[in-house]
Amino acid sequence: MGHSITAIVIRGPADPAALETYDLRPVALGQGLTLLHIDHYYSAYWQARLGLRDFLSAPPDAPCIFPLEGVLVTIAAALTGRAAPLFALIQTDYFGGAGSQWAMAYEGARALPGDGMINAALRHLGVRRRAGIDEFDAVGLGEHRSPPDYLDRYVDLCDELGV
Repeated sequence: MGHSITAIVIRGPADPAALETYDLRPVALGQGLTLLHIDHYYSAYWQARLGLRDFLSAPPDAPCIFPLEGVLVTIAAALTGRAAPLFALIQTDYFGGAGSQWAMAYEGARALPGDGMINAALRHLGVRRRAGIDEFDAVGLGEHRSPPDYLDRYVDLCDELGV
């Protein structure tokens, strides 16, 4: 079975008004985290719609479709109610045990140190591993294997905006 998601992960619940404004549906994870599915079309759409031009920093080995639009800081700030939100961007692409993952943690637009792996980004959010279980499994990320269908509409929305 595959595992292919891209998401924002925040500590605590997401603000209901921000969820509605940014068309997001929260998924509760373990250890008090909330996962919000996105993809590169979603972030490109909101970047263009809000007229923003900045991008988040990332190492040169970041995947080419990893969402790094600066609007993600704006969205994370609205979700958390913090001007400089602590959040992680994660991406997985596995099938049959082979594949890749990538992640970055941020405080506002400032990238936090890490190795590009999801476990390191989750540690910045305060996740604790348990005996025999890494951070990824400790919060239940393995249970969320694919993006929700509602994200499909962002392909057409990007086309409409010429993005």
